[in-house]
Amino acid sequence: MQIDWLEDLESRVREAAERLQELREENASLREKVEELEARVSTPDEAAGWADEREEVRRRVESLTQRLEGLVKL
Repeated sequence: MQIDWLEDLESRVREAAERLQELREENASLREKVEELEARVSTPDEAAGWADEREEVRRRVESLTQRLEGLVKL
């Protein structure tokens, strides 16, 4: 009876150790993914593509804004 608390503690420590291992594996996987994404973003072609896309979005937003301003003036 007096040892029940020790068994419970052992069980909790085992569960915590398993969870820590899972988190380490997940962390390693996420670090790899971040490195892959950083490598993709840092390529000149990708950066240029994003700049072009950003410029296209800016132009479209300006066009929509002008149309809305025209409607407001009516």
